[in-house]
Amino acid sequence: MIKKYSYFAFFAFGFFVMILPSALPLAMKEFGMDYSQSGYVMMLGTGGYIGGSLICALFAHRIGLKRIAMLGSLISAVGLFYFFFVHDFLNLSIANFSTNIGMGFIETGIGALIGSLEENVSSTLNKVNALFALGSFVSPFVVSFFIKYGINWQFSYLFASVIAFISLVVSLKIGNIKERPAVSSQKFNAFSAFFVMIYAMIGIYVGYEATYSSWITTFLTNFRHINVATAALSSAIFWIGMFVGRLFASYIKVKNEIWLIFIVTFSLAGVIFSIVIPQLYISMFFILFSGFFFASTYPTIQLMLIEKAGAGIGNLMGIFVFFVGIGATLSQWIVSGLSNAFGIFVGFSVIPVMVMTELILSFSMKRKNSHNEMENRSI
Repeated sequence: MIKKYSYFAFFAFGFFVMILPSALPLAMKEFGMDYSQSGYVMMLGTGGYIGGSLICALFAHRIGLKRIAMLGSLISAVGLFYFFFVHDFLNLSIANFSTNIGMGFIETGIGALIGSLEENVSSTLNKVNALFALGSFVSPFVVSFFIKYGINWQFSYLFASVIAFISLVVSLKIGNIKERPAVSSQKFNAFSAFFVMIYAMIGIYVGYEATYSSWITTFLTNFRHINVATAALSSAIFWIGMFVGRLFASYIKVKNEIWLIFIVTFSLAGVIFSIVIPQLYISMFFILFSGFFFASTYPTIQLMLIEKAGAGIGNLMGIFVFFVGIGATLSQWIVSGLSNAFGIFVGFSVIPVMVMTELILSFSMKRKNSHNEMENRSI
């Protein structure tokens, strides 16, 4: 039941994430919003997501993983249903904030629940995240279909609400959850050097994934002067790469640190080539290539945390998801600010710098773990 719940919940999450960005120009017109107000709506969404993850970080041990899963689905389903009825900036902001609280619960709960499984944790994490990518890929097409045929685009939220409600029903059937054994008899420290490095790595990764997927269309339009309709395909192509990459990674059995260095290295190559190559179709190939190698970075880092978390997995996953939100927020702010001040090329060029930083941290993690293993053998 944990797997079924995770599949439904993460598909709904991915589908939800892309609804508003896909319909934003129309929403701005219908709700009378300017760019500044649209930015506030997005920021409040991130705030809700961070708030949900903080609640889990502080109280997961009291709430319990099953209740976190149930609350996440319930809050998300109600918030998504509310989205259908909003027609102004204030209510849109409230809906986005509240729904993202539920999504923060869902992301924390799913990571912790999958971590409680006794086998195939890596494979399941990648498959669940593939469902998120699939939802993100399908969502813009559903929104486009409704708009094209004169149907209220907010029906997309009703569809997502139904999927979230199904995940709620499934969560009620989750049985007893086995805690992972503690990795050490020492006092648990959520901010040890290892966990701090994990938080930094996930924050940086989500930062460059969020900014790359959000800004690639704008980069192609404003810097490469490609028409908007064609450039918009880049987002779909990126998410196809993410979906296929996560499915592929679910069958790979390589040591986490080695795999992370491998995929981040090729992610860096993909990002650089997609920026510097002017030919459209070659650039599109490297966008797909980037998505494919970005794909399993998140589940791999998440698995590294799970393997060390022990009985504190709920609280740790809450802190982990908190840094996901912080990474996405800070990176968007940096890229948008630099793009506004110096142009889109300068702003977008921050992304390969972030990927390079991730690669350096990946090597540091590998070296640190190798050193610890040598010490353990000598004892």
